[in-house]
Amino acid sequence: MDVKGLIVGPLATNCYVASGGGKAVIIDPGAEAEVVLRALGGQEVAAILVTHGHADHVGAVDELVADTGAPFLAPAPDLGLVKKYVAARPSGVFRHADQFEFDAFSLAVIATPGHTPGSSCFYSAGLIFSGDTLFAGGVGRIDLPGGSAEALFSSIRERIFPLPGDTVVYPGHGERTTVGRERNSNPFFASGWV
Repeated sequence: MDVKGLIVGPLATNCYVASGGGKAVIIDPGAEAEVVLRALGGQEVAAILVTHGHADHVGAVDELVADTGAPFLAPAPDLGLVKKYVAARPSGVFRHADQFEFDAFSLAVIATPGHTPGSSCFYSAGLIFSGDTLFAGGVGRIDLPGGSAEALFSSIRERIFPLPGDTVVYPGHGERTTVGRERNSNPFFASGWV
């Protein structure tokens, strides 16, 4: 799988174009649909996926759905949040352990509630798109409506940290990291604070 990262919008959201076999998946198109469309390089869009429903992760969904005709899929617990910012009705919803199969790669849904009730990650062997759950040296905010510190830290400990240490983490903001690096040195965990 080839992963192209784009920084979009005023909150510098990481949008990703994951591709293989001539088809692409857009993850977290928060803004600047024209930038995302250029990054596709003419590839067919198999799906538009969002890790959660905040505006900075869904802001370009309507334009991309209109331009590509691709199905838009969102986490079931965040549907109400998504509807605040997106006019397009999702083609479907996903839940923990759902699997997306594309021609040349697959993505497994890992539900990681905490930042929002529906926060989810997408995992494929060797990499994970972590949305706003886990960052390099940090974790997602829990002070917004629907946030929960207990749920967030449990999600990371129980569903992300057990993955192989060399798994590359593609977060919703900031630089890439690895599961092992965060397991060993993320200040929220390494210090024993949580």
